[in-house]
Amino acid sequence: MAVTAGAPSLVSRVPSSGVAPIVLFWHFVALVVAIGPPVFFAAVLAPEMFRILPTRDLAASLAGPVLTRACWVAEGAFVILFVTSLLITRWWEAPRLWRALMTRATVLGIIAVFVVEKLLIPPIEKIRAETVGLIDRLPANDPSRILLDRYHRLSTAFFSGEIAAAVLILLMTARLLGRPGRTAPPPGAARPPVPKLLDLSDV
Repeated sequence: MAVTAGAPSLVSRVPSSGVAPIVLFWHFVALVVAIGPPVFFAAVLAPEMFRILPTRDLAASLAGPVLTRACWVAEGAFVILFVTSLLITRWWEAPRLWRALMTRATVLGIIAVFVVEKLLIPPIEKIRAETVGLIDRLPANDPSRILLDRYHRLSTAFFSGEIAAAVLILLMTARLLGRPGRTAPPPGAARPPVPKLLDLSDV
């Protein structure tokens, strides 16, 4: 395979020992884990818990531990995505801007999930534990209820940011892997004809 000196081909960058398929496999598994559980929790699990259980306090007491574990899973997924994104953007020769966007999106995802787990869930649980009676029975202008609603809005916003970061990584990965060409040499770089070592035309 002929390769010009000024433009190394994609084949020279991607490992040929089967490492690239393994990295891609874990990259997409991490994307599924980073997107699937938060969407399922927000769109299916949480609404059903608040609809079926008799009080919102009871539903929230169940949703808190589930949400914490979902944060753990998402954090692990984004750590994997950080490593795989570095490798994929290097092997597939992504532009510098793409490389920066993909790796920074993973960092933003980790930060968003960390904020929900460490900075928002604990005060929510603390307010519920310290409130006398049910939160639902407190007046709308009660400071505890106002603060709780604020924490809920913040957790929803940060989880939306986490999902957006994972979706961005997914779209950029698909665009990067789907770029045309560069997996084979261009037609002009075909093997040159073998020169004649002996001219037998006059024989």
